[in-house]
Amino acid sequence: MRADSKSFGVLRVWLLVAAAVVLSACSTGVRLGYEYADTLLLYTIDGYVGLTPEQEQLVKERSAALVAWHRSTQLRDYAELLETTRRKLAESVSATDVLEFNRAVNVRLAGLGERAAPDLAQLALTLTPEQLARLERKLASDTSKARRELVQFAGKESLDERVKKYAERADFWFGSVSREQLELIRSAVAQRPNNAAWWIEERERRQLELLSVLQRIQRERPDEAVATAWLRDYFKQLQNPPDSERRRSMEQFRASNAQLVAELINAAAPDQRAALSRRLAGFADDFLALAVSRAGEAPG
Repeated sequence: MRADSKSFGVLRVWLLVAAAVVLSACSTGVRLGYEYADTLLLYTIDGYVGLTPEQEQLVKERSAALVAWHRSTQLRDYAELLETTRRKLAESVSATDVLEFNRAVNVRLAGLGERAAPDLAQLALTLTPEQLARLERKLASDTSKARRELVQFAGKESLDERVKKYAERADFWFGSVSREQLELIRSAVAQRPNNAAWWIEERERRQLELLSVLQRIQRERPDEAVATAWLRDYFKQLQNPPDSERRRSMEQFRASNAQLVAELINAAAPDQRAALSRRLAGFADDFLALAVSRAGEAPG
């Protein structure tokens, strides 16, 4: 139940409205962040490419429509997924169960990418070479900063510090981890490399692939349907890269994390399971509240 919290560019912004499933740090944050999602989309995209007034109006209209569609058609489904997951906590949980939950989340993210692709295609067809050059510089700067931080901290980070970071994330779901759970975390973390370097490399590849698609659209000027198809292909490959080595690394990361999550849940005391259940129920309630808060809004 974890995803990287840093933006990897324009794609990340367009998928922001779904990120509450895996990123939210508190119940209040879900509602507050969602209410201002379209404004944040506009602000972030402008920061990456420098929008013209006409492009700004386009982004305002399409992001508002995207959020309205997401609110009216997706949030009840998110709540149902979390409720189904919550009910399973009364029984033993396997790594396969965790992977199935992850796949369910990824299916919903893919659906959002499918919906957002025409909106992004409309914007991409208006981008200039100068704007794409600015985007390239911004993405390179993001990656450079991430790599500097990795060099600065990764070499100094001990096993105890890595265990502490994972335990703090587990505390969010369980209230606090037990000694037994802490040992499970330590054993799992000790047996696998620090994934920070892998994620930075994966994020950079995704950035470059997105930039390549946008540059192709700007260069070849296809019609909107073709540009949309190219972007949808890009979205589809995010969770299942065509490169076998990348796909294998991603699958190994997911499998090892799923195994640890299952072990932590199965080792949880009744009060910890109750805390996890309340946390999931709280998110489900938030999604339902957001789904009805603007019931009259057209999906766009």
